[in-house]
Amino acid sequence: MGNGNKRVVLALDSETLGRGDDRLGAILMEKFLRTVAFLDELPEEVLCYNTGVKLAALGSPAVPFRQAMKQKGADVVCCGTCVDYFNLKDRLAVGRVGDMQGIVEALTRADKVITV
Repeated sequence: MGNGNKRVVLALDSETLGRGDDRLGAILMEKFLRTVAFLDELPEEVLCYNTGVKLAALGSPAVPFRQAMKQKGADVVCCGTCVDYFNLKDRLAVGRVGDMQGIVEALTRADKVITV
């Protein structure tokens, strides 16, 4: 877990990767998460906020990759305000609901933050 002795956090602030075409962005995000899930060194935490929380919801093609990360020990945290805003509380398939305090603390403790 992590990258050597460095504490790495992956921050997902969108359900798509990159800007432009949203369909392409969704395909790219799925491929990105699949690739991360099979790395030898995973991020310690995966933080999801804004539309990034939708990646943890039932029906998201990203759920299996997020579950694989969690099974390998990554802590998957979804912003509670965002989960409530998108009415996903009963639809989360992976991860736990956290709060902004926890997200900020995770970001400030990290040696490296990867935001996509």
